[in-house]
Amino acid sequence: MKGRIMKRGIFVTGLIIGIVILLSSHVMAQKGKVHIGKLKIIPGLTVQEMYDDNIYLGSGTNNTTELQESDWITHVMPALGFNYTFQERGNLTLGYNGNLAYYRDNVDSDWQTHKGTFDLNYQAPGGLILGINDVYTDAEDPYSNLEQYRLGLKTERWNNALKTKIGLDLGNRLKVLAYYNRFKQDYELERDYTQNYDSSEFGAGFQLRLLAKTWGFIRYHFGERDYFTHPAGTGVTESNDSDFDWRRVNAGVTWDTGAKLNGELNFGYQWKKYVNPTDVYGNRYDDKNTWIAATSVTYAATPTTALALGITRALRESGSNDNRYFEDTGIGINLQQAILTKFTVTVGGAYSVNDYNLPVNRPREDDNYNANVTLDYQIQDWLTVGAGYRYNRKDSNYVENNYTDNQFIISLGASY
Repeated sequence: MKGRIMKRGIFVTGLIIGIVILLSSHVMAQKGKVHIGKLKIIPGLTVQEMYDDNIYLGSGTNNTTELQESDWITHVMPALGFNYTFQERGNLTLGYNGNLAYYRDNVDSDWQTHKGTFDLNYQAPGGLILGINDVYTDAEDPYSNLEQYRLGLKTERWNNALKTKIGLDLGNRLKVLAYYNRFKQDYELERDYTQNYDSSEFGAGFQLRLLAKTWGFIRYHFGERDYFTHPAGTGVTESNDSDFDWRRVNAGVTWDTGAKLNGELNFGYQWKKYVNPTDVYGNRYDDKNTWIAATSVTYAATPTTALALGITRALRESGSNDNRYFEDTGIGINLQQAILTKFTVTVGGAYSVNDYNLPVNRPREDDNYNANVTLDYQIQDWLTVGAGYRYNRKDSNYVENNYTDNQFIISLGASY
């Protein structure tokens, strides 16, 4: 039964989560009361109770009921952060976040995910700029990956995302930077081999100061994706898998820390070229050139009000074994408002469309909708209780992919 579960657009949920995190950095109270010199230690724990009326994201359009099931899910989410500040030079952050999910009835669906983060930002007196951000995730949750593989099904995997930069600040007017990024994901079971890949990317760019806290930038990157698992008997080999190279140019605006605007306004263009001519079935790979976006901007209008905007446009490869891909285009907006010093209301929504290149005669197209509202009450500056609602819907021109999901949430969180 679960093998037939429909997929949804993970972009929508990821976009909402990302801009909520951005909002929180502006509106919520700053944590870190435990100090050892310049080292700040931030422990945290959140317990969340969720009612989900469609835990496997099943479809109700085919006159069946076995694909839809509701349950209560308890999430236990521990966190621990370490932050060391280099006076006026940057900071070093180490962090851990966990999510342990327990289902009341469908106990076989219990899962846990753990994430570790290393983040270094440093600028030397002579103008040297150094940045390293590394995130390791060990997951068995049903939230899938950017390619939407087996979304709704508990799937074991790990991934590591590394982003680095090095450069020079020339007179606080011009920054010249070089980049290296690497992403690898590996699934536990052999059946999931189509999602095992390693991507590397090199780049260079510069930033020019436009206003007191505003910079314009342009960047050029080139990279490659290598699918590294080819089980015997599948017919997939290095000569017919979906390996590809790309080049991209991005331009936009970014802001210094502390500015009312925060994040990046980032748009660009990408050229994608496959390494092999055909897939395992003899279907040709078609190179694709298109515009891209990775915009995430927060506007802190007042100390208690923040508005966040996210825009994403990317090409998503479905897997290593065929020539299918989709264009993922979306927009999301969230408003967070503090009320009477103790209450915080967050309201948001997002929309994305997934345009597939297949089937040739009638390509699949999915419209994804997401809405969320939460109300948090700050009992103490370190203790918060909250309630919320999330709505997700997929509308596809292939009706078997349609679904609707409602989630009702109460939570208690502590961060000291």
